[in-house]
Amino acid sequence: MRFSALLVSVAFAFAAPALAQAPKPVDPAALAQAKVFLEKSGSAAVGQQMAGALLNAQKATLEQANPGKTAEINEVIGLMQAEFAKQLPPMIDAIAAVYAQHFTAAELTQVTAFYDSPVGRKMVKEMPQILSESMTVAQTFGQKIAMEVMIKLQPELEKRKLKMNKT
Repeated sequence: MRFSALLVSVAFAFAAPALAQAPKPVDPAALAQAKVFLEKSGSAAVGQQMAGALLNAQKATLEQANPGKTAEINEVIGLMQAEFAKQLPPMIDAIAAVYAQHFTAAELTQVTAFYDSPVGRKMVKEMPQILSESMTVAQTFGQKIAMEVMIKLQPELEKRKLKMNKT
């Protein structure tokens, strides 16, 4: 369940290479059911949430580099948002094809049934907040772990005369 939401967010990051690959043939019934699954699971909404987060980060970067040009930046962000919106349906179609390669139409019907249940609907409702909170937790842990690993392995880097880029 959370996997489908994460899949959409990862797909945004790697959409170009994934869409460039030749699609494998899939069962049309499985493909149709995969699209139903993605809709009911809220994956498209999570994809839009991720696009929004990317656009907000881009806007902040542009504002920092271009003080006093808020109107122009907002225009460009609007154009970017429109482009993201155009790319979402083909991306969802490509992701549906991946699901259709791994699951039969009957299996996808069973998975989709979960999202028709009360707890499934709650999962869809809560997923954006859960994903946001989980990403914050993962980022915090990732930074902490990376720092600890680098400190621990510093003697090994020095022993091998390796340097780390300072950013």
